[in-house]
Amino acid sequence: MNVLGQPAQIRILPDRPRLQEKYPVVENPQLDPRDSTSPEEILRTMMEEQEALDPADINDHIEGFHRQFTAKGILGNAPTLAQCREVAQELHDGFTTSQLENYLKSWKENGVELRTANYDDMEERFRSKLCTRSAWFTGLSKFPEEAILRLDPGISAKKKDKFLLGFDPPEGKIKQTDKQQVMERILRQAWKIRCKEEKAMEGELDILLQAEHLRLLLLHSKLYEHHQLNAALIKSETDLFTKLSEQYSAKIDVSQSKHIVRITGDYAICSDLAKLIYFMIEKIESADLELPTVDNAMRYANSSAATARGVLNDRSYVEHIEKLTSTLIKTTQSTQGNYLRVYYIGPDTTDLEDVQRLVHQLLNPGTGNKCQVQYDPPDNWMVPIQAPIEVGSAVPWTERRTFWSRWRDARLILTSEDKGRSSKEAITQSVTEEPHSLARSIGKFLSESRPRLKIADKGDHIYWKSSQNHMVSVVLGHIAYPVLSRLAQPNYIQARTYKSRKDQETRLRNAFLKTIDSRRIVVTGLPGSLGAFERLSDSVGYNHQDLRVRLKPSKMESSVDVELRALPELELRVRLSDRSEETKVESVQFIRDERESDLLLPQEIADARFRAYTFFDSKPNLDPRIIDFITSSNFDVWGESRLRTPPKLNLNVPGFVLPASVRDLVKNGEDIEVEYVFASLEHHSYMQTMHEGCRVYYNTVEAGRTGGRRTDLWLETPMNAPHSEYFVARDFVPFFNTVRNLISTMGPGALSIST
Repeated sequence: MNVLGQPAQIRILPDRPRLQEKYPVVENPQLDPRDSTSPEEILRTMMEEQEALDPADINDHIEGFHRQFTAKGILGNAPTLAQCREVAQELHDGFTTSQLENYLKSWKENGVELRTANYDDMEERFRSKLCTRSAWFTGLSKFPEEAILRLDPGISAKKKDKFLLGFDPPEGKIKQTDKQQVMERILRQAWKIRCKEEKAMEGELDILLQAEHLRLLLLHSKLYEHHQLNAALIKSETDLFTKLSEQYSAKIDVSQSKHIVRITGDYAICSDLAKLIYFMIEKIESADLELPTVDNAMRYANSSAATARGVLNDRSYVEHIEKLTSTLIKTTQSTQGNYLRVYYIGPDTTDLEDVQRLVHQLLNPGTGNKCQVQYDPPDNWMVPIQAPIEVGSAVPWTERRTFWSRWRDARLILTSEDKGRSSKEAITQSVTEEPHSLARSIGKFLSESRPRLKIADKGDHIYWKSSQNHMVSVVLGHIAYPVLSRLAQPNYIQARTYKSRKDQETRLRNAFLKTIDSRRIVVTGLPGSLGAFERLSDSVGYNHQDLRVRLKPSKMESSVDVELRALPELELRVRLSDRSEETKVESVQFIRDERESDLLLPQEIADARFRAYTFFDSKPNLDPRIIDFITSSNFDVWGESRLRTPPKLNLNVPGFVLPASVRDLVKNGEDIEVEYVFASLEHHSYMQTMHEGCRVYYNTVEAGRTGGRRTDLWLETPMNAPHSEYFVARDFVPFFNTVRNLISTMGPGALSIST
């Protein structure tokens, strides 16, 4: 208590130096230092200062950076990574996170004005009725698992690009700061920036297509060099995606079950290929082809037996047409009829026209020619068997899926039991001593019903000659018959099947006689053909080339009830000159009254098919519609483009060209309007010589993928008196003997031919 009264002691501390302010204090002369400000007043003042900055002005200021970046020409030429990070640094230093987020939000709300949402924009996922395309991503991923995620509208937006345009993550961190991530989205999404280094990297782009469109592209073998309407077409045996992959040095993966196409390459390659694929699917068109009903469908005359229903049920024929024409075909059946729906890539209709032509060939392959079959020798000791032959591409496409065989004399095929017998001896024994009766039978059949035409007094036609001409020709080859399966070797001796050898021969001979008049084709390309031709003359002349276009009647604009098979066909021959690379119309002919007679020679190396026909030549002044047809055709065999003709040609057929059975139905012999459709286009390259009064040709024929490639040895002679025994005795019998002698010089019989 005593200490309370003691005086207090005060200790005075020494002075210390004060810390200097880093920033000088700026005094406000209007502020009175004696005034005191409450915390509420300070907060209110800060709020007022923040409200003074308009968000729209801030967005315009950020957009100003974008315009400056674009004005430098950087975006069009792809900026470098250094330039991208420079502008990212400016955004980081000049704006707060909330301001950048507000700009990004405003861009999303007004995205229509700030971005172009179309297929050419590879920065975003694109979706339409035709396809769905992902954005381009750097790096490689699993296919098709990752592609499905990128194409999904709910997942694709969450996928991020691995390449960073702005800042790298801070040291020790695995991702950018929040502010840096906002800036990255602005550069990527709003400004659509990709740097040069990134575009040069390998990346991926996925496209989801409709099932029909993807299958059509897989079947397609044409390449559009430029995605323009007048694009040049290049035909190739390889499929479209393989061709594109080779030309663009890119990798293309296809998932047929998921209908997804993945393109792997740098940014420019993926972008070009994606645009090209989209251009092609935009041009996909469809058309319906009506098929004849089952009752009216014609069966094959020289081809596989099938009807309209058979074509619909046999998918293999349709698939073969798809491969040949680069189209997609769907068969539909309704109460109104049967249809083929054809999907093709337009605007060019060449593929559709090819489908129409092939379907027409498939359903109407027969020419209506009257056919006959003879065989030599007709003795009773010949043992016929069927020997398999390889046809390869020497026959039309409709026949290549069938197994074929030729009738042979069994004794010419040496077995282990009779190797001592020579085939030459067998041939010598089997030659008929008196062939004149056979020649007369064939000659009479070929010249039957060919009376000389009596021209009315009305005068000649303005475009066609009224005089009729007749021609007989023969082609050497194998007359082939269809068999159920390919035979490795002819097995014609089976002791357990027949009671005796005589019974076996009898049954084989009966089978031969029953089947020789069935469906058959001629297969050319015999191994001794060229040698036989060269032995006929020392001077064979030079090589000739021409294109032969055959058109068949399809529709008739007339009240006269005439079968189409009775109308003449039209053939155009265009001569080719390699020296000048020029084309010239050689002949235009109406052809009718075609007859064929097959001569089977089981003991020889070759059979023979005789053909006779009547033709009418055009005058030098061609019908203008024929001139237009030729002008619209492409006969440039020296170029790279595809040979083609228009699909149809309408002509006025003179009355005197019609057969006698039809001519009387036409009033006063007037012309009738007939629509002709394209049937075939063949390139013939041949040598010719004269032998015993007839022309002999060795011919190489290129008929495309549908007609095949073959070599022919054939002879022809004019039919001077077609309807008289005089022609048979004076003209045909010597011609027949010339053919038989030529076959005998070609060597011993052979089982197969070279194709």
